[in-house]
Amino acid sequence: RIIKGTALLVAVIMVAMLAACGSNAGSSELPKNPGNVYRVIVQDESETGVKGARIQFCSDITCNMAETDENGIATFEGFDEGSYTIHVLTVPEGFEKDTAEYEAPDTYGDVTITLKAA
Repeated sequence: RIIKGTALLVAVIMVAMLAACGSNAGSSELPKNPGNVYRVIVQDESETGVKGARIQFCSDITCNMAETDENGIATFEGFDEGSYTIHVLTVPEGFEKDTAEYEAPDTYGDVTITLKAA
């Protein structure tokens, strides 16, 4: 009984440790969103950030553009929370053009777009 109890305890501890590592264990971690910005995260199919994608971030009145950084992040600051649409204007060489329209969350947060290899 002691051996079975010890084995069960070890298994529970291992599961807890794996859960604490999070689902991104082994992949690169993105910098945390500071909470007062919208971010568009562009990644490839292996979830690696794509640098150099041009992103358009639009309200009903105006559009703003940004280019993704080395982590694949385009940040849009100074916007009120609300309804915004997102378009990928250009992609770096080696990726298929993305013509989809994406919706930003109504509150500050991230939108992840996955590009397909050309």
